[in-house]
Amino acid sequence: MKRLLYSLLLLGMSLGMAAQEMVVTEEIPPVAPEPTEQDLINAEIFDRVYEGAKSLAHAPMPVLMTEIAQQFIGTPYVAHTLEEKPEELRVFLDKTDCILFVELCSSFALTVKGLRIVQAGDGKYWLNETPSVEKDTPSLALLCHNIQNMRYRAGKVDGYASRIHYTSEWILQNQTNGLMQEYSGDLGEKYEQKFFFMTSHPQQYDALQDPEQLAAIREVEQNLNEQEPYAFISNERLQEPEVMAQIQSGDIVCFMSKQGKGIDIAHVAIAFVVGEEMHFIHASYSAEEVKIEETPLAEYATNGIRIVRWNEELNNY
Repeated sequence: MKRLLYSLLLLGMSLGMAAQEMVVTEEIPPVAPEPTEQDLINAEIFDRVYEGAKSLAHAPMPVLMTEIAQQFIGTPYVAHTLEEKPEELRVFLDKTDCILFVELCSSFALTVKGLRIVQAGDGKYWLNETPSVEKDTPSLALLCHNIQNMRYRAGKVDGYASRIHYTSEWILQNQTNGLMQEYSGDLGEKYEQKFFFMTSHPQQYDALQDPEQLAAIREVEQNLNEQEPYAFISNERLQEPEVMAQIQSGDIVCFMSKQGKGIDIAHVAIAFVVGEEMHFIHASYSAEEVKIEETPLAEYATNGIRIVRWNEELNNY
């Protein structure tokens, strides 16, 4: 009897210790971080814009793009909003610059259609005729996903150099993902574009004081220099009615920098018809806000333009 009681006592102690170990080693579910003030601002603006655009979810992408762009008119122009350390996805729906505005409207149009970008490439670029997307539920989280996959090479955030800095590379990645296609060559002429501005002016970029990041950007420039010849539409061609007639509302307009400066694009906008003339919607540095430009597109361009258009297959989603 004493042996039985002693065995039961030992068994009870063992079970108790095991239970204690289970309690100690049990994983505690992570606590969701409190939303920041910027999170709340983004959520409010997302809901407003989505409500205004969701009825066009099955409309052609250019129609949806220009509708969303108009809802951001008056948004303040603020430069350098991404230039903070460490490098991470930063989304601001209440302030923008020219490329971030076009990127936001592009990502928002895909989000309203419930489309999630799926990377088709790994940093190498080609022309993909099939949109690399999958269906998802429209949400602010989906918008952030799409922005990340337009802004970062292969959609991966891995330091300053992983962010796409040259507009030409932004175009190439969107073509590889089957979202857009540049057709500047159909309306204009080829030219030799060389990329070297960032690495020849590292003092203008705080992140490029890091030798590793500087070397990574130099590699990006070399890769872009090896791409197929680039094309642009000259100012002279823009004066021809038959050329202007082929530019459509919702096209992405890339205003050329002066050739020989080592940088490709000086400004980016969304083509938009006003009356019978082609104008554009853009985040204007001089006006300090998003606006419909009063000056017609053909008059505004000083060094020529490049034109990028949505893949028509996206209109079927």
